[in-house]
Amino acid sequence: MKYIYLTISLLCVQLLAAQTAKVSVNPNPNTIFFVPDQTDHFAHGKMKNRTNGTLNVLWTRQIAMLPSGWSTYICDANNCYADHVDKCPYNNPNIIKAGDSATLDVHIFDDGNMGEAHVIMWVYEKEDTLNKFRADYSFNKIVSNKDVKNIAIKVYPNPATNSFSVEFNTGLTRVDLYSILGKKVISYPAIQKGTYDISWLDDGLYFVKLIGPNDQMLRTIRLQKRSYKP
Repeated sequence: MKYIYLTISLLCVQLLAAQTAKVSVNPNPNTIFFVPDQTDHFAHGKMKNRTNGTLNVLWTRQIAMLPSGWSTYICDANNCYADHVDKCPYNNPNIIKAGDSATLDVHIFDDGNMGEAHVIMWVYEKEDTLNKFRADYSFNKIVSNKDVKNIAIKVYPNPATNSFSVEFNTGLTRVDLYSILGKKVISYPAIQKGTYDISWLDDGLYFVKLIGPNDQMLRTIRLQKRSYKP
């Protein structure tokens, strides 16, 4: 019972802090998905001044989850900082006028291996360090059952002759093709509106398995391969 009261108290404190914070971050939470390819990926965010005056805004980075071999760094309105920098320099705050916004991007550089990351950004006024706003940036985090329902995926044409395409809004990292007997035939990296060649396959029924971060199964679609016959 004490644990329940403590949990409720902490939630109330966080809610009150969010309501009294002079600066917020949008979107929040900020989530992106990508196929690791040893390049830079970033989630774009904006710090919003919620007051009627000019604010000097600072931030602190908290790395909640980061795979070994990955690195992360922050870009704000003033600079892009080295990956070891966890705080905005005190003497170089982001100056945000009333009603305006300023950049707060979190970058991830992956090593080519699959993984997920979570970076928490705390933003606050230089003159008021007690009222902080929490913003969560997530990269390739496992999708909840609720979020899976919101993932829009379209596989077409079906039946297909020489190729098929996949359209999706978010969360897809790989497209696997299986035979009717359950044997994996081929695996493709997910590409938005990508076209996948199946001209070399025998006619018949196949299963397209749509895979998300950390090999999470998002959806399975039956695909009919049918050769063109003039």
